[in-house]
Amino acid sequence: MAKGYQSYRGRRSAGTRALIALLVLILVAACGFMFAQRYIAYTDDGGMYLDTPFGRFDLPAPSAPAEPEPDAVEPPPPQEPDVNLVKDPAPEPEEPEEPEDLYGERHLAAVSSLPADEAALEAILTGAGANGFLWQARAPGGQLNYTSALAPAGSVAAGARDAASLQALCAGEDVVAAARFACFHDNVYAFDKANMQPAGICQRNGYIWYDNHNGHWLDPEKEQARAYVISLAVECAQLGFDELVLEEMHYPKTGRLQKIDYSGSQMAKPDALALFLTELREALEPYGTRISLLLSQELLAAGKDEASGEDLAALLPLVDAVYVATGDIPGTQALLTAIAGEEVPALVPLTAAPTAGNWCVSAG
Repeated sequence: MAKGYQSYRGRRSAGTRALIALLVLILVAACGFMFAQRYIAYTDDGGMYLDTPFGRFDLPAPSAPAEPEPDAVEPPPPQEPDVNLVKDPAPEPEEPEEPEDLYGERHLAAVSSLPADEAALEAILTGAGANGFLWQARAPGGQLNYTSALAPAGSVAAGARDAASLQALCAGEDVVAAARFACFHDNVYAFDKANMQPAGICQRNGYIWYDNHNGHWLDPEKEQARAYVISLAVECAQLGFDELVLEEMHYPKTGRLQKIDYSGSQMAKPDALALFLTELREALEPYGTRISLLLSQELLAAGKDEASGEDLAALLPLVDAVYVATGDIPGTQALLTAIAGEEVPALVPLTAAPTAGNWCVSAG
């Protein structure tokens, strides 16, 4: 061999060596399979095992082919809301209806007695150019001019109008039925011994008080007095009267006022009168009956009377109209407005002949 040199045999690549190794493995596996095939045995349930001289070796059962998964069912696409649907607009709240004004303007004929039937009443109203009548239902002193189911004996006037026929007249279509109604001047109910203390205005000795005309009065502060008067007012409303024109809605003004016993009083006079009007309004509300006051021009000019308890600033907001005998309608209206302020009741002048606006004339 030459000095310093070895014979050259060449180099094999990495790919060649891997290929040779793979072929060797395949050859060994094939030989192993051919050798093992002679020892393969099967069980009754289809399993396999090797039965060799060295022992029995179970072989894993072939896995069942996986069943193909069912195609996923895609959910239906969400439905778009129908933008064309139009909701019914919410109904607007209905405004409360204004109560029907039976009057328009009060054009009343004051009558001292009522005719027998509707035809005769219509003739009176037509002759006066009126749309209603004013009649004395309860007179000063407490006398009733109709047959009442509530009044004590002696309170109903002789020849009083039968309640049923009165109701028929009041029910006339398009006819305003107004009743004059005296409140606290009462010579019968207050004089009854059972009612003197609970309802009447009494002297210091406990006996009923007398005014200059030997008249008696109910005490507006006493609950029984107010309840009695209100019960008669409700009776008038049930007969069909559209309006009660209150008179003598006050404490007594004349007589020996110093003898009246007010020691047990717990309420100022104007407050007691206002309480009465408030309770009366509540009692008449189901019937729609209006409340008015009959006042003198002198009281309207003064605005108040200490003895009688009349404070018009407190009372006028509680009534619908004021009846006044006057020949100066603009001046009377100005007095009324000055006292009442924003809540001015209607003015109904008691006049000799019809005028512009409201009026009430005597028709005999």
